[in-house]
Amino acid sequence: MENRTKVFFVQETAEKEYQTESLWCKSDGDNFIVDNIPFIAERISLGDTIEVEYDEDDKQYYFEDFVESSGNTTVRIFVYKDYENKIEETRQWFKENGCDSEVFLDRNIIAVNVPANISYRPIKQYLDEGEGNVWSYEESCLEHEY
Repeated sequence: MENRTKVFFVQETAEKEYQTESLWCKSDGDNFIVDNIPFIAERISLGDTIEVEYDEDDKQYYFEDFVESSGNTTVRIFVYKDYENKIEETRQWFKENGCDSEVFLDRNIIAVNVPANISYRPIKQYLDEGEGNVWSYEESCLEHEY
């Protein structure tokens, strides 16, 4: 965990409440590079370079602004309760297709990083095949064109 810092991302929900997610980031001079796949934070992807602000009262770093996009896409898959047994199979499919993923088992969420150099077309096709049957999904940070 050398050279990694937790950075907090705070965002307003549709219900006018706030959600906070902390992401590991690597220090890069005055900026930070996101080092894990977000489950909640929107419009952010693994590898993005960000600017942070340190809050003296909280003794925490908070997301301030984007510096540079990695070109990666973040997709969140919400697996329906009846299909919890499909989570590892789904993650394996993404791995075989060049994408890393993380899982939040308490909520049946798979967060997927689609690297900039991977074609999004087969990813989108796979996501659409499961949509409404096995899962629902959102492209929380879509950087790919297809």
